[in-house]
Amino acid sequence: MNSSHANISEELLARYLADTASESERNDVEAWLAESEANARELATYRLIWDHTASMKKSAAVDTDAAWNKMKGKMQVGKASPAEPEAKEARTIEFRPEARQRRLPVTVWAAAMIAILVAAFGWFFLIADKTPESVEVATANNTTEQLLPDGTKVFLNYNSKLTYPENFTGDLRTVSLQGEAFFDVKRDAAHPFVIQANGTEIRVLGTSFNVKAYNESPVRVDVATGKVRVSKDAHRVELVKGQSAEVLKDSIRSLQANMNLMGYRTQVYEFNAADLQDVVSSIRDGYHVDVRLSNDKIAQCRLTIRFEKEPVDATLAVIAETLDLNLRKEGKVYWLEGNGCE
Repeated sequence: MNSSHANISEELLARYLADTASESERNDVEAWLAESEANARELATYRLIWDHTASMKKSAAVDTDAAWNKMKGKMQVGKASPAEPEAKEARTIEFRPEARQRRLPVTVWAAAMIAILVAAFGWFFLIADKTPESVEVATANNTTEQLLPDGTKVFLNYNSKLTYPENFTGDLRTVSLQGEAFFDVKRDAAHPFVIQANGTEIRVLGTSFNVKAYNESPVRVDVATGKVRVSKDAHRVELVKGQSAEVLKDSIRSLQANMNLMGYRTQVYEFNAADLQDVVSSIRDGYHVDVRLSNDKIAQCRLTIRFEKEPVDATLAVIAETLDLNLRKEGKVYWLEGNGCE
């Protein structure tokens, strides 16, 4: 039995529930109840079982005090004084084949029932309440790909953390994201996939998309395939391939998807008459390198070009050659220098 009532016997709890306990005993039980919420919950369980068993015994009401006094009387018969010569005869008991069955006091019977049923209830709730273990995957100065239990693939960017259950149970497949990740969700129409990210919920059935959810900036979702629903508080928007949304404090803004934001995973960059400032920003985020422009004049230079899985040095060299700029590396910093573009 649970050690939380080591000083409170099942018999006493049974008397308490049957309203046959003395005032002192009731005080003991109530003091035990006040010790912790666990004790109160345990008694509530006992009361549920007691009420159930009481309904089963209504047809044979039991007077516990009378039963106890009767038992004490029988016990006294066997305690004859040595000075009484007839004591030996008084101890003679006649047994008959049809003798009545020996009845245990109702409190003992109830305590035994409580012990058995509580053990059964406890085991059931222990199994029912057991939740799957959580798995946490985190990155620092690296990227990594993680396969989830349902077959969903997640590609984590730098300084990101993904938390998910060891096994998905229930109606939803729910994960938590801090940072940035590309999701390729295994389709399961009966069990929607849900991402919790900085107060924003992203819900899908089966699709691929990018989620950027760093603490210092608004949550952004860019959809590569399928349909995605983005919601926060009372605000909601549905996105399809090529669409994007940025979650602000009190609204959700719809945008055109920027596939270059996914370059950290795909290593594919495609620019169409893009400002050099935007090109450099994409290269910086995708390759995780420090790229700077020497002056504001060249920031407005426009570039139309595509890179696919090229090393960062080669990518920057092609940009410099195309725009007639100089590329210089100083420590870990890349500099693009020039006088501007015509």
